[in-house]
Amino acid sequence: MPVFPTDLRALADEALARIAGDEAGPASNWVAQEDWKQWRAMLTRLRTVLAPPPPSFALFDVPS
Repeated sequence: MPVFPTDLRALADEALARIAGDEAGPASNWVAQEDWKQWRAMLTRLRTVLAPPPPSFALFDVPS
């Protein structure tokens, strides 16, 4: 998968979350009821790939 800017990855993830979370929305016209579970699993895997990476800096400075 190509490297995308973090802001675009976040937008794509948000769009997929909205589609996957609205069973009565547009997705109901895109996927047959019997394929819904498999389609949602695919979206979940894709969202895992798109999820923005965690920050690469320490949020707190903890002395050792």
